[in-house]
Amino acid sequence: MAGIAVRAPFRRRGLASAITADVTRRLFDAGAEVAWLEAGGEDSWRVYERVGYRPGGRRLYTAMD
Repeated sequence: MAGIAVRAPFRRRGLASAITADVTRRLFDAGAEVAWLEAGGEDSWRVYERVGYRPGGRRLYTAMD
């Protein structure tokens, strides 16, 4: 799954949910067994939840100087 973005004037109309749902459906129709998303924040997570995504794990990012 790739990053989904909607320009500010068009937000809050369900576009991100519709795009996410369509891309997800296409992935599974093409034979994918898993779709992975990383939410960029609470707004993104709400969109993904509406489409049916559920937490499946957590990631930890670390850096060394």
